[in-house]
Amino acid sequence: MLLSRVNRLRADDRGSALIAVLALAAVTGVIAVTVGTVSVNSLRFSNDVSAGVEARAAAEAGIVRAELALRTETGCAAANGVFTSTVAPEYRVVVSYDNGSGWVNGCPLIDATQVRFLSTGYANRTTFAGSSAENGRVVEAVYQYIPEYVEVPEVDPAVYAYTIDGVLKNFVLDSADITIAADLQIKTGNFVCSNNAQVAGDVILADGYADLTSCTINGDLHVAKYASIKSGSVVRDDAIAVGSGVASTVDVVKVSAGSTVRGSIFAGGNVSVLSSSASLVKGNITAHRDTSTKVVVATGSTVEGNVLSSGTIQRNGTILGTQSTGVVGLSAPLAPRVPDWTDIPWAVSTQAQFEATTWYQQGFTNRVVWSGDCTMGSLDPRWSALQTYTTPTVIDATACTGGVKTLNNLSPDLGLKTDIVFFADSFTFEKLYMSSSNVSVPRDLYFIVPDNTANALPTCTGESGNIYLTTEANITASVSAFVYTPCEILSDRDGWRGQLYGGQVDFNQQAQMTYVPTSPPGIDLSASLPPILVLDDAFLGERLSIREVAAGG
Repeated sequence: MLLSRVNRLRADDRGSALIAVLALAAVTGVIAVTVGTVSVNSLRFSNDVSAGVEARAAAEAGIVRAELALRTETGCAAANGVFTSTVAPEYRVVVSYDNGSGWVNGCPLIDATQVRFLSTGYANRTTFAGSSAENGRVVEAVYQYIPEYVEVPEVDPAVYAYTIDGVLKNFVLDSADITIAADLQIKTGNFVCSNNAQVAGDVILADGYADLTSCTINGDLHVAKYASIKSGSVVRDDAIAVGSGVASTVDVVKVSAGSTVRGSIFAGGNVSVLSSSASLVKGNITAHRDTSTKVVVATGSTVEGNVLSSGTIQRNGTILGTQSTGVVGLSAPLAPRVPDWTDIPWAVSTQAQFEATTWYQQGFTNRVVWSGDCTMGSLDPRWSALQTYTTPTVIDATACTGGVKTLNNLSPDLGLKTDIVFFADSFTFEKLYMSSSNVSVPRDLYFIVPDNTANALPTCTGESGNIYLTTEANITASVSAFVYTPCEILSDRDGWRGQLYGGQVDFNQQAQMTYVPTSPPGIDLSASLPPILVLDDAFLGERLSIREVAAGG
């Protein structure tokens, strides 16, 4: 009986052990599943982190490539603003720029102020479905874009007059090179022309008005006061009048009697396009002073462009463009740019003083002194000797009594072998026949009455005198001459070539000249003006920011 109880107890223990074994197996299974899940998740997480690092690095590599490309001249244009790599590091970079109107995709224009690289980088490793790195990483880098300006060289005018007097009748100013305008600049005073006078360039008046009667200007007309364009006159480019000192009831620009402005009109006051003789403005009219400003287009006259007025518009004629009245924010016309007078001195008595001059430093190393009576006829050996010089030469004639004068019997043509500058107290040319000894090698001449008073004003006192170009002052196409005096230049010739620069410049009826740039070497006649700068290019500057962004920016 005791043995039976022991056996029953053993049977009961076997059942309990089975239950324990089953329980342990279940716990072990749960632990195994949990450990497996955690391990997989850990591996997935680790892979995502590594993939994200790779994608970020690839995006940054794309930014480096784009930056390097934009620091070369053609790198961005060659890629059309999108840089890609399909091998590790794999990326796609989109370039955009902002010039004040928001981001625009593409290579930056030169007026942009910022450049952005939006770079998407991709991992090199395989990622799990739904991975946070599956679509890559997007990194944005923003850079400054720095404008680069260049100075536009000033082209010296054909005629510079500190003041001008009289009416230019039948006057013709043209240019030997059709690509170079023959400008007329007047610092103080007015421009009055008639009888088919012509200027092959701009007419610029720093402090005066223009009155055109049957006159043609083949460039801009730019005046400080007002412009009257009448009797079939033509301005081939723009007519610009500031309206300085002009009453608000007076026209600042008036086009009448069948005249034409082929460009636009910019006026600091009233504008009238008058008459029934088909007066015409082919460009726009912009008139701005105040709300009383008025633009009048009379019956029979036409404006082909737009008309903008800070005040009103009276249209009886034809305006083909838009009409805008009471316009706020219009800009006043720009003031004319005319440089101050440039003093060209000469006070030389010793070799050391001569060697200190700009002329010597510019290669005019030969100095010849004239004195006494310097009235030159055909037999004067000093005149004949000019054709023997082979080194750029200075003729110092400031000791001549009564300046330098050439007579009508002056002959023959001198064949010059070099450039020559003449300094004298005055010049009178009854006849002037000069040419180059080799027509394929042009020669330059300079006739200068010195201005020894350094005040940026023409100082016509003391020994300084006038320059007269009379009826036979001719030079051939192989020679050009620069004429300078702080006093008066009077031209009565139709065969002058070069430039005129005078305290006062006057042209007799039918005077003509051909502009050839002949400014003195080493002397900047426009030094008083601020430089003209134009936007020429731009370059990538410093990086302003870099950040990781959501896909799509």
